[in-house]
Amino acid sequence: MEMMSMLESAMAEIALWELFAQSRGANATVFLATVIAVWVAARFSSVMIDKGANTVGKVLCTAFAIGVFLLGFNLGGWINGTYEGHAGALAALDAANGSIDLGAGSQQFIENMKSGGNTIGAIAAWLFYGAGFLIAVLPLWISPKD
Repeated sequence: MEMMSMLESAMAEIALWELFAQSRGANATVFLATVIAVWVAARFSSVMIDKGANTVGKVLCTAFAIGVFLLGFNLGGWINGTYEGHAGALAALDAANGSIDLGAGSQQFIENMKSGGNTIGAIAAWLFYGAGFLIAVLPLWISPKD
């Protein structure tokens, strides 16, 4: 296998970071969509309570909230997969470079992903989607007077 020149390596590394930056815009859109979905689930629950919904309405609203919760985690998995894939592409580039080192930021990103990834993001997702789910579902089934 032919080794990459320093210029080819730098251009490939920059291109990978450009792709990653572009994906961050999509990630922001996905996050905003799930924030809106959590709000809609909580709003549906509030309307159901105000209207005195029967059990069928409560079950439907609960099913919707479960769907939002699962969708949020699924989309979060896609975002995490983007991070892992980017780190893998950078690591593959590093292996193909031979004696040319990746930039310090790329090396740190690879190490961060190897050492557990985005732990704070995962905890925040559990808290956000879990709390959103409970905010949407608990008032349907538990009286505020309890």
